[in-house]
Amino acid sequence: MRVVLLMICVVFFASCASEPCRDSVQPESIVLEVDRLEQELFSRKSVEEVEGFLESHPDFAKFFLHSDQYPTNTILAERMFGLIQNPSIDTLYQESVEAFKNFDEVVNTLEEGLGRLKTYYPQTPSPRVQTAVTGLYNDLFISNEHIMIGMDFFIGEGASYKPQQIPNYILARYTTQHLAASILQFVSSQYIQTGRGDQMLSEMIDYGKSYYLLSKILPCTPERILIGYTEDEWEDVFENDQIIWANFVQNEWLYETNHTVKQKFLGERPNVYEIGDKCPGRIGRWLGWQIVNAYAEKTGASVTEIMAETDLNKLFTQSGYKPSGS
Repeated sequence: MRVVLLMICVVFFASCASEPCRDSVQPESIVLEVDRLEQELFSRKSVEEVEGFLESHPDFAKFFLHSDQYPTNTILAERMFGLIQNPSIDTLYQESVEAFKNFDEVVNTLEEGLGRLKTYYPQTPSPRVQTAVTGLYNDLFISNEHIMIGMDFFIGEGASYKPQQIPNYILARYTTQHLAASILQFVSSQYIQTGRGDQMLSEMIDYGKSYYLLSKILPCTPERILIGYTEDEWEDVFENDQIIWANFVQNEWLYETNHTVKQKFLGERPNVYEIGDKCPGRIGRWLGWQIVNAYAEKTGASVTEIMAETDLNKLFTQSGYKPSGS
């Protein structure tokens, strides 16, 4: 069981009619069980009824609300009952319901993505999906058994109340448009064999493998959404890929082992100023993705072969990667 924060796990969902779907396998049929727990919780009229709700959903109480940190469920029930009586939380609830009015589309995308993942990895789970509004307490919990979603984190730009601990450039990705891919990247990560080195190149390609797999299981999701770039950022990185690549080569960043330096190119930042004021954060992840794409195209390796490859220096060499203008 693991808790997921989107600021750490960066990936995303959307469907766009103007962009054609990429080639991919036909998904196996998966039907996910969905519990809209926000409706059930907000209908409770007393502390005793909220306590009954917690007892009816012990996994949700434990993993999403951390009930094991309270001496008794009654104390947590008192807290949750006070929460749902708060007018500000009612505003969050109403805005969450509106933001999730097309949640069936997200569920369909999750089912199709898991179905495609299952064609590559038959052991792919079918977690139970549960949604809730908890006053911005928790955003996501994902395991093989559960996908728990704090709806109030994903209202989007127009939300009356926003989580204070998340920077705006990350919060821009907290939307229902990005939700399915964020979940599926985490679920699919268990099938990716990571490289053995501690150089930046190894980590770049590990991220690249993750995005490559995600692009295969979500072929109708625009790739810019998978990595969380805006349209302008997505266009800019391809227009300037020669400059980006030249910086990595000339500064020998590919073979950097210092964690602080690596995080400048792989971690969350609004921009990578070492390359340019408009260069978006996580540019090393994007570059790793392009290397994996080049390797797949040049070698014809299957999805599962690429995910199983741990000699990432070999993968890089055989990719023959060059920027698009080279």
